[in-house]
Amino acid sequence: MARPIWTGALSFGLVTVPVSLYSATEDHTTHFRQIQRGTSDRVRIRRVNERTGEEVAFDDIVKGYDLGDHQYVVIEPGELEGIAPGRSRMIEVSAFVDLSAVDPVYFSGSYYLAPRGEEFAQIYALLLEALEDSHRAAVASFVMRGKEYLTAIRPAGDVLQLHTLHYADEVRDPREELPALPDRSRVDPQQLTAARQLIEALSADWQPEEYRDSFEDRVQELIDAKRAGNEITTAEAAPDATNVIDLMAALQRSLDRAEGRPAEPEPAEERQQRDERRDEREDEREDEREETAGVSRLPENLSALSKADLYARATEQGVTGRSKMTRDELEQALTGTARKGRRRRTSVA
Repeated sequence: MARPIWTGALSFGLVTVPVSLYSATEDHTTHFRQIQRGTSDRVRIRRVNERTGEEVAFDDIVKGYDLGDHQYVVIEPGELEGIAPGRSRMIEVSAFVDLSAVDPVYFSGSYYLAPRGEEFAQIYALLLEALEDSHRAAVASFVMRGKEYLTAIRPAGDVLQLHTLHYADEVRDPREELPALPDRSRVDPQQLTAARQLIEALSADWQPEEYRDSFEDRVQELIDAKRAGNEITTAEAAPDATNVIDLMAALQRSLDRAEGRPAEPEPAEERQQRDERRDEREDEREDEREETAGVSRLPENLSALSKADLYARATEQGVTGRSKMTRDELEQALTGTARKGRRRRTSVA
């Protein structure tokens, strides 16, 4: 039985129902520990002063807002606690909206709301039924773990789901953030018809259990294979991007495959070009493996090293000006040295 991560009351109008909040999802990601290569020794991350390299006690650490030029606004822990939202135990509904009007980009996390006791089940069921009949969702806010959340509450079968939402100023405008958006007026009508037919041919009911995290499966296969001492096989390369000139032919072959018709054979010239591009990618990967073997590898996580350790590595790499660098500058310089080394070997080849 799951344990609630928050308890309180859901309030709409003058009606209040005590509820408990439960996480609706769980993480199945494989987690690793950091160990030193060639040993079974755990790697620990310490809090150190980047200038002196000495460890800093937790009680001596404060927050600093970076103003640039090594100047900070210092904030004490108690000052943040003083302005943090209070320990409110109320989910307050402020409006009811059409859920289809909420862009999915606003959704963040998902939770279940349950009545906190059988005596509150009738009021809970009333809200559930009313939201279902109206095809609307409740917009509400509440405080959890010192942070205020904007949420949408909607019916899902016999339970109310609560979705935390991003605030409007947290959502980026694609027209301002993306380098280029397509000119939709230039879409070819024949290609559009073929694309619609392909979508129709591949349409299916949503069955989430049919989909798996294939990468996570491969991580587990890698672990099992290494434990058994077996050979590790690499994943297949991603397919080439479709050439605009070949787009219609690619759509037609995709449609034939989706509808179970024998697909027309790929033209010999296209097949040859595809094979050549695949061989080029293989050559590039082989070159990268050879270059990596010839360059001393930096640790995957330089942030785990103290300033003294970074300074020692900078001395080995011959980084100029290292004696005046901060810890962050040493880390950036070491990363840049490794990249230059890889580029130099590529140009010599």
